[in-house]
Amino acid sequence: MEPTYADFGSEPPRTGNVTITGVERSSAAGDHLAIGAGGSVELEFDVPDPVVVREACVALRALTSMFSREPGYAPLTVRLNGRPLADRMRIPNGGGLPQRLVFAVPAEDLVAGRNTLRIDSGADARSMLWLYRVTIDPMHAHDQAGLALARQAVAEPVLRYATDAGEVTILIDRGEQALLDQVAWADASGAEYAITFEKQQAAFYGWWRQPGQRPREFRGRLAGRGSRAEQARRFTTEEGWGGGWHRSGDLLVAVGVPGHAVTRMSWRHGNGNNGTVAFADDGFLGTYQRTGEGPIGYRGRPGS
Repeated sequence: MEPTYADFGSEPPRTGNVTITGVERSSAAGDHLAIGAGGSVELEFDVPDPVVVREACVALRALTSMFSREPGYAPLTVRLNGRPLADRMRIPNGGGLPQRLVFAVPAEDLVAGRNTLRIDSGADARSMLWLYRVTIDPMHAHDQAGLALARQAVAEPVLRYATDAGEVTILIDRGEQALLDQVAWADASGAEYAITFEKQQAAFYGWWRQPGQRPREFRGRLAGRGSRAEQARRFTTEEGWGGGWHRSGDLLVAVGVPGHAVTRMSWRHGNGNNGTVAFADDGFLGTYQRTGEGPIGYRGRPGS
């Protein structure tokens, strides 16, 4: 069975082995699909042989939006090939954070060929059902869909966001196949920025400060992602440890608002690795730290 998923963190949604065949009373809302009262989304996916799958794991990442500070109400019903996996389920946590809801599907409830998964919000819902992601994995391949989505994101490390400051590009690539969690930088205009990414990098939240002004909130929504950035700068790098400097992999950088050269930046990946550097005309100098290790020197010169 191929990696099977529908990720609503982008528009259009990213899908694998899934066709979205119906959307009712629902709309894309940044990093999720917002489903209103009586609304639904229907997906079809292919299973070559249910006997080989043995048992499927259907997982939803979802929440019920809150009423101000009060718990929301949007009863969730999930049906696979007409069989209910959840019937008017109340999602835990009242809408504070997305929850991962997991359902086991025995082989006899699957069919060879096309299968249908339908997700409904109750007609009596008083708030919205927010659906972030749906994954379907066979018993012998735990989280194969999630891993496929992560590999897809790593293969497209160039992130472009729409913000009040204009389009912001984020690319910090050391070739380590890891997703960014946080980035901070300053540019030649004197402006400073610091951002933290939401899950799936569909948005970020942070602050920015122009010279002589007070800091203000800074938000961005993902406008696109890709594998290349024309404005990216490449550096040949070295790491400093054990009393000497040792060749490391190249660093690709494109950070900030186009036309404003970065003067310093720091970053942290989801795996905990982090770095901080200051730029000059002839390269950069800084430090780098891998999870569980001490900081080491890090320097680079412009490459071709």
